[in-house]
Amino acid sequence: MDSAAMRLIRIDHVSLNAGDRARSLDWYDQVLGLRAGGPAGPPDQPLFLGPEGARVALFADRAPGLRHVAIATDGEGQRRVRERLERLAIQFHPERHRDHDSLYFRDPDGTMLEVMVPIA
Repeated sequence: MDSAAMRLIRIDHVSLNAGDRARSLDWYDQVLGLRAGGPAGPPDQPLFLGPEGARVALFADRAPGLRHVAIATDGEGQRRVRERLERLAIQFHPERHRDHDSLYFRDPDGTMLEVMVPIA
């Protein structure tokens, strides 16, 4: 069994489902000083607040709560995680984004995790 840990670069972002995205945007701005990096898109697309690499993402298409936690690693780290998920028969789905490649899967408590590799 490969016991080498993946290289954890950072917690890249935490994605939240907002009950009222406009109200949440105002709250994060007033309370934490976090502003959106652009205009809000469709409810099922994230609106990122804060600097790249340490952001809060707000969605508006589901009931309020935690959507997922994104952990940044390198390509080798993601490969190791994928191999472990396959070996342990843990369901996952890969997804390519504009600026990173991701694997999504749930932990034993049902929390969605995203292991992502930023694309240079």
